[in-house]
Amino acid sequence: MLWLDSFKRADSLPAAWLIATGHAPVTRPERSALRHATSRAVLAIQLGASPDEIELGNDSRGRLLAVGPGGEVLHLSHATRDGMVLVAMGLQRIGADIERCGAGDIPFSALHRAEQLWLHQLPESGRDRAFAQMWAVKEAHGKWAGTGLPETDRHAALPGPDGRWQVAGSAHVAFATGMVERAGAAYALAVAGV
Repeated sequence: MLWLDSFKRADSLPAAWLIATGHAPVTRPERSALRHATSRAVLAIQLGASPDEIELGNDSRGRLLAVGPGGEVLHLSHATRDGMVLVAMGLQRIGADIERCGAGDIPFSALHRAEQLWLHQLPESGRDRAFAQMWAVKEAHGKWAGTGLPETDRHAALPGPDGRWQVAGSAHVAFATGMVERAGAAYALAVAGV
């Protein structure tokens, strides 16, 4: 798994790009347009094509697919927060998410009981980051599985004894996670299926 922070070609896949676009979209359609434009730009570099030659579509479960001009098919997932776009692609299905730490109160009642207990055991000063990382893992898993978040709410997302994140019922799914700081804010990143 490669993490990149600029528009450049990855020498192997899966890979994820975190691009600070300098834009601040407010509405859902604006965020969607920014995700798609950024994804097309990254795909164009990766496939050696122009953005207009890239076709974006979905598989039968709603997961994103990109098709290049030569018929190359890549699995794609993307997410947007505060003008940053996380784009992940691979040769097999993949899911990606980015969450801002401390973006609001932690919705304990919406979490699995095991997640609630884990968060309550942490020092209060670390809960916002832990929650953001957990939620990014849950969202990335939902995109990877093609089930969306409601299905993943039934399965706890927790770090294992080795520190690697796991989602109950999906022991075979590997996650790449990270944290970044931009403009005084912290963000949790997660890519599923690496």
